[in-house]
Amino acid sequence: MLQLEESLKICNALLLELVSRWSMESKSFSIREHLVPFNLFDVCVVLGLAVRGEEVCFDTCTPGLVNNLFGGEEITIEKIVVKLREEDNVHNYCKLYILLVFTVFYFSRTSRTVSTFPFSLLDNLESLHLWNWGEVVHSLLVKSLDRASH
Repeated sequence: MLQLEESLKICNALLLELVSRWSMESKSFSIREHLVPFNLFDVCVVLGLAVRGEEVCFDTCTPGLVNNLFGGEEITIEKIVVKLREEDNVHNYCKLYILLVFTVFYFSRTSRTVSTFPFSLLDNLESLHLWNWGEVVHSLLVKSLDRASH
């Protein structure tokens, strides 16, 4: 299971500097007199996510088998970790683990609940590669940079 001995350390000064250099108009970082674009290829290389495939839609929450494991309860990161510790079924364990990784690393939010994840995409682990995860992560990062730079 995912065991982080320490919390992830984020350099706030660097993050603030990047946000201050973000250009909403060009979707680029201003470095000296140059604009350095932030594009899908960056997400593909840095995070190892494919940038081809079917669109992942977060606008509509689609329940699935993983969602059903929580019996209608509000889903939080803490509850996912508890379910992982209790789960005996290998397929469900893998789905919960992927949900945890997506929630913590790729689609983190300030809210403690996981409410808008398209859970049904985790129903078939063999089809995860068919979805364009890179595009949705890139879009979320750009929207977050745009909001933070205001």
